[in-house]
Amino acid sequence: MSTERQSRAGILTPVADEAPTPEGIGPTVSARLAACVSRLEDAAAPGGRVVHEVRKELKRVRALLRLSSDALPTRHLEKRCAEAARRLAHLRDADAMAETLLRLRSRADARHLEALDALSRSLAEDRRANAAAGLPRPLAEGVVDTLRVVRAGVEGLDFALMDEGTIGAGLAEAWADTARAFRRVLEHPVLPRFHDFRKVVKRELYQRELCGLPLDKQERAMLKKLADVLGELQDLDVLRAKLRAIDAWRGPVRQLVKQTIRELKARALRLGLARYPEGLS
Repeated sequence: MSTERQSRAGILTPVADEAPTPEGIGPTVSARLAACVSRLEDAAAPGGRVVHEVRKELKRVRALLRLSSDALPTRHLEKRCAEAARRLAHLRDADAMAETLLRLRSRADARHLEALDALSRSLAEDRRANAAAGLPRPLAEGVVDTLRVVRAGVEGLDFALMDEGTIGAGLAEAWADTARAFRRVLEHPVLPRFHDFRKVVKRELYQRELCGLPLDKQERAMLKKLADVLGELQDLDVLRAKLRAIDAWRGPVRQLVKQTIRELKARALRLGLARYPEGLS
C-alpha cells in the first residue's frame, strides 16, 4: 500500500510507505497528514479501509514527531494525532477480529474450525452493521479539523534542526526506550506489558523506515517480524476481550486462543532477546 504526498501545486501523488520525502522529516510528516485528510474527506471510500489506512499513517506521523521532540516542540502535536486515532479506533475492531479469526484457522484442527466458523458467523453481523453505517461524516470532519491544526503546527517548525546527528541521537534514545520496555516484559510477561512493548517497537520501526537512516536489511527484517508477532498478540487480546463481553470465552476457541498466545509470547521473547540483549541486565 502506498500513501500520498501533496506537491507544491496541491496535487496528491503517491509516496511509498517506507520512504521519507527528499526534503526531510518535516515535509514527510506534512505529506502524510495531507494524505490522511484526503482519505477522510473521500465520502465514497469504504469506511473500514479509510480508518485502517489513516490509523497506520498516524502511527508513522507520531513516530517521526516523537523522534523530533528533543529538538522541536512536537510532543503536543504527537498527542493530538494520538487523540485523533483513538476517535477512529472502534470502527476498526470488527474487521480486525475477522482477520484474527482467519489467522487462527491456520493453527486449528477440525474441532477448532467448527467453533471458529460459528464465531465468525456470530461476529459477521457487527461487520455488516459497520460497513452499512460507513464512516460517520461528523466524526471524519472532526478528525480532519484536528489533523489540519497539527499540519499547520508542523509546517511552522524548523525541521532543519533535525540534522543527522540529532536524528542519530533520537534513534539511540528510541532503542533504549524499547530495550527498557522489553526488560519489563521479561520481569513480568503479561499481555499489557507485551502491548506496551509493541507500541515502542512499532515506533522504532517507523522511525527507522522514515528518518533517512535506515537499518540494514537483516536488522529491519528482525524488527519487522517482532512488530508483527506483537501485533498478533494484541489482536488476540482484543478478540479475547470481545469473547468475554459476549459470554463466548469458552470451549475450543478459548483453548486455541490461549495456546496461540503462549506460542506468540515465546516467539516475541526470542526475537526480543536477539535484538535487545541488554534486557537481561
